[in-house]
Amino acid sequence: MPTYNIWVLGENDVTISGGGQLDGVTQGDGSHLVGRTLTLDSTNWSPISINDSDTNFADNDTGQQLNGAQTVNGVSYGSGSIVEAEYSFTVSDGTNTYTLVAFNVRDSSPSYATIEGIAFIGDPGDWPPVGVPLTVVSAQEGPSFAAEDYVEPVCFAAGTLIQTPDGPKPVEHIGPGHHVTTINGRKATVRWVGQRRYRIHENNRPIRFRTGAIGNTRDLIVSPQHRILVRDWRVSLLFGLSGALIAAQEFVNGSDVVFEDVEFVTYVHLLFDRHEIILSEGVPTESLYPGPCALNNLAPAARAELLAVFPELQSHSHVAPPVAPTLKRHEARLLLAA
Repeated sequence: MPTYNIWVLGENDVTISGGGQLDGVTQGDGSHLVGRTLTLDSTNWSPISINDSDTNFADNDTGQQLNGAQTVNGVSYGSGSIVEAEYSFTVSDGTNTYTLVAFNVRDSSPSYATIEGIAFIGDPGDWPPVGVPLTVVSAQEGPSFAAEDYVEPVCFAAGTLIQTPDGPKPVEHIGPGHHVTTINGRKATVRWVGQRRYRIHENNRPIRFRTGAIGNTRDLIVSPQHRILVRDWRVSLLFGLSGALIAAQEFVNGSDVVFEDVEFVTYVHLLFDRHEIILSEGVPTESLYPGPCALNNLAPAARAELLAVFPELQSHSHVAPPVAPTLKRHEARLLLAA
């Protein structure tokens, strides 16, 4: 039975204009939200561990059950409680659009009557901006998205050595204004650092690359969705690319790349002026991408601080594309099997 995590922001951390609510008051289709504005009030998204009969998190699927007792939106629910993606909806900040999914614990009558929070569809780290009114432009009944399509954070585990002009330095000792060495030898200035301690659930465990697994000089530990840059003959032959980013979890092989068995982990985010490839334990890995998702990981105060220094980030119009293409799961597995 597949087990996966869906990262959810609780209903208490969301404000809807006109006193609106997320609850599925119209047959659970979300149409009651269209035309309203929705604001994410915090970055308190948390992983919800789910056992499922397949790898899609969908509506009307009683095979989706909590993997152990868990807390959602401040309420504790027992292991085996049925959860579902009640409806999806599209929001816009005026420039970018985002797909959100209403997360429902089926403990009411009718089953669609309550929504406990919101999950997000997109690339790693691609949450909508916090503190910005987002207009709901459409709503859809019966969503069914692959678990891998839901947003997860991208970050380094504390203790990871990052290459700097002064030599390797633990990521948690790097601060705004410090310099980090990029893959091409440039000095990139760190603009913001985020750090948070997470409780680990079954399928959100950090990935440990044991020394030498991918050329790393020491064990490298990153979040499952943190992407590694691969540049070799396989990338060129299979996809016609000089390099591609692959999520850490795709490398897991049970021997030299494994899931870390811990209860808690401290993750650290590094933000630069643009998406960078930096060296962590000697391995080319990505930084936090400052595209439309750049500010999504920031608490309101940190976001305001960053915008005070870089007001142009508000429009995202200056931001270059990601530094390299990202391979989808089936593409990554094909490459790594070659």
